Amino acid sequence: MNKPYPQENASGKPSRGDRDWLSAFSWMSAAVFILGLALLAGIHREKNSLIDELHFTGHHFTGTEELEGSFESPVGLHPDSVRFMDLMDRVSGLPYIKKARVRVEAGGKMIVDVQEREPLALLVDGGNRAYIDKDGIRLPVKPGKSPDVPLLHGFSAVPLSDTLSGREFESVRDFLSAAKENGFGWITISEVLFDNRQGVVALSLENGVKLLFGRGGFDRKMDYWEAFYSGVIRQKGIEQFTSIDLRYQDQVVTR
Repeated sequence: MNKPYPQENASGKPSRGDRDWLSAFSWMSAAVFILGLALLAGIHREKNSLIDELHFTGHHFTGTEELEGSFESPVGLHPDSVRFMDLMDRVSGLPYIKKARVRVEAGGKMIVDVQEREPLALLVDGGNRAYIDKDGIRLPVKPGKSPDVPLLHGFSAVPLSDTLSGREFESVRDFLSAAKENGFGWITISEVLFDNRQGVVALSLENGVKLLFGRGGFDRKMDYWEAFYSGVIRQKGIEQFTSIDLRYQDQVVTR
């Protein structure tokens, strides 16, 4: 049976093994005590630390000054006194911000992680310009920020507060998303519009050839366009065509 307590030998003194047990127990108790003090000190420090730095991540179209100006600075405040939900709502109210998340790191550093909306096309409406994302949100043009996206005609670029919707926009959105996913379509198309009779119509980046994509099935039609470009246009030259109709199953009609 194990001895829970030190036992004396015949001389009345603890044995060597018992002395080792006592020494180990003493060191363990001391280590636990020191660890407890460190934890208490850390908790005390965290409870009494103030926010002394503000940092943003994930932003490209939205400048740091614009982000900072959307809410009252929390620097110098205790984290418990900051209304995080209100702060996130204010940041998310900026044009390009889709959502925001706030976290506070040890040492008083507050980090605001943002996810921005991604422009899918540039709306061209007379003299007005605005980017549009896949949710139909209009986004303002930012000086010095020019994403490589196709031009989109036939939709109003104003007001920015309105959201595009309806079947026409949904067709264009699905087409642009398919073109971006395809990759080849994205780099070979310069302009897009929706025609009530022909559906989605695009212009090729090279020579401005009219490309008819119709309604729906855009993943398949993108494959047609890539195959036709690789197998026919590379041989004959794109200048031989004025329009390429990709609306039909397993065939391409050209002029």
